[in-house]
Amino acid sequence: MMGSVRRRIAYSLSVTLAALAGCGHAGVAPAPTPAAAPTARTDAARASGDITVDVGIGPPELIGLWSAYGMALAVAADKAGHDDFAGELSARLLLADGWKTDRVQNHLHDPYLDTLADVRDAGFMAEYVLAFLTRPGWTISPDHLAALNFTGWKSWAAVHLPKDHEPVTRVSLEMKRGPTPGLHLPTSDQINPARTPCANLQPALERAVADWDREERGLGQLALSVPRPEQVLPALSRVAGDPRARRDGVVFASPTVVELLFDAGFCAVDRGDLGSADKLLRRAVALSPGNANVRGELVQTLIMEKRLDEADAQLEIALELADSPCHAAMLWRKRGYILFDRGKLVDSYRAYAHSLEFDPQSELAHSEMSLIVATLHRAGTYDEKILAPLIEPGSGKLRVLNCPR
Repeated sequence: MMGSVRRRIAYSLSVTLAALAGCGHAGVAPAPTPAAAPTARTDAARASGDITVDVGIGPPELIGLWSAYGMALAVAADKAGHDDFAGELSARLLLADGWKTDRVQNHLHDPYLDTLADVRDAGFMAEYVLAFLTRPGWTISPDHLAALNFTGWKSWAAVHLPKDHEPVTRVSLEMKRGPTPGLHLPTSDQINPARTPCANLQPALERAVADWDREERGLGQLALSVPRPEQVLPALSRVAGDPRARRDGVVFASPTVVELLFDAGFCAVDRGDLGSADKLLRRAVALSPGNANVRGELVQTLIMEKRLDEADAQLEIALELADSPCHAAMLWRKRGYILFDRGKLVDSYRAYAHSLEFDPQSELAHSEMSLIVATLHRAGTYDEKILAPLIEPGSGKLRVLNCPR
């Protein structure tokens, strides 16, 4: 029985490799030979590493499909010289198409592959791969970028994918990674304003920013630095119309890059150099345009510069991008501050109250709301009929959330 399973796996692999190598119709593939184990190797695999399939106990078709997926990755990486988006996309398409055929012919069921087939049928495989599998060093060609359907994917995924969806990869393949811009820069463990005073960090920050400046000038594509997977498609959406991205494509730099510019901007604010902070944080936003936290720091700097119209415009974008209760609460508190600064106390109170829907124990929101109520009472403008929603916050233990980037 095991010999039969191995022969069927080998046959699946030989057919797939013939197709990948451009050998013509699968029917002219070499005759299958027994496989020694569910670990397959080809010339491409030897260049890139072993392909290990780990599917546990299951139908041979499942093992064969995942092996074919690994082979496709190895062939694409060997051709390109390294792992990249285009190779992952073609391998997932091959996997989905093979599964669609096998599950019908053999009455099979696999939750993840069923989902992947649905993604394929909906025409969103590129968006899926980018949303869940993007790695630093990947490049996106202008053609792939132009073909992405951000609005359609968002609507489809909201209905068809659970919020906790995780991609499955049942293949282990050591592949050469592409060059990753910014990989050599100091990490947040080495430069961290939360642990070391900004004044002590300044020389290291200046050297690191200068290093990135030189590297960025030499890049062949527009760089993006995205710390979290959920920020990938929003970032690409915002640069899709950029002239350079449309001409040269996009490369994903190390997340360290945006962390560096964020910290440099933060420290510029710390020393009172708002002009430098503005420039550094705008660069951070350009590198990570789907990042609500980074854009929120730019909003804070614009508020300090009393450029409230610009702060409001950036805040609108940031609120659209907020992907966690922490970020939403932080941004609504900033809106409350802007409205307070403009003398719109009732609207300010309501903005702070809205922030409590996301962070009910925010010390800052409760404090500002209490201040607004007291100010209205002192001015004699607290009208209970008009301002009925304004209820002084209750006392209790409060906390402040720090949002991840």
